[in-house]
Amino acid sequence: MGLPVGFVAWLVAVLVHGAGIPSPIAGVFGIAMLSAASATIIERGVVERIDHWTEATDATEATEARPAHPGVASILVLVFATIVRAVAIVMIPASEWLLVFLATAVVGRWAAVFLQALGDPVPEDRGRRSLVATPSPAWLTVAISAGVAALAILALGKAAIVALALAAIASFSLGLEAQRRDGGLSAPVVATAAAIGELLVLLIATIGH
Repeated sequence: MGLPVGFVAWLVAVLVHGAGIPSPIAGVFGIAMLSAASATIIERGVVERIDHWTEATDATEATEARPAHPGVASILVLVFATIVRAVAIVMIPASEWLLVFLATAVVGRWAAVFLQALGDPVPEDRGRRSLVATPSPAWLTVAISAGVAALAILALGKAAIVALALAAIASFSLGLEAQRRDGGLSAPVVATAAAIGELLVLLIATIGH
């Protein structure tokens, strides 16, 4: 799923740039398409998760609180993250966009897959794990991780190891917090892990530019 999303984002950026639009603006179009190509599922999940954190919700409730309107905190976080993503892609040369867009989309979704593979970070004797979707078999998760690592290294060099390690730590921490607060995972938790993975790739890709 991440590869076509990243490719479409890169294609839009290249087409806009090819139409004579300066590369910084074209890069922002690519970032916008990165969200639009996945129907803004990740962004909506982040908003729901932050609203859940800021709402006075029963800590034992396993489902997410869904307020009618996004809260101030979630809007601020989303705006800040969007600005950082836009500035990051502007700092990266257009010649590197293809691999960066691909790595951003793929690592973000890998973080979500990694969290699903973990299930409940700390096992509890309460029957089935709390999963949002059926996790991949262990061998497939390892294969996917190897492929993601290879792509990330092509895009970021050795710094990709840092991005993947931080994404894994963030996913584990989110899963642990969700397990303790809500009793299990939820779609917004997984989406937040993906968002952090994407942001980490874009930030690390700017190093040295």
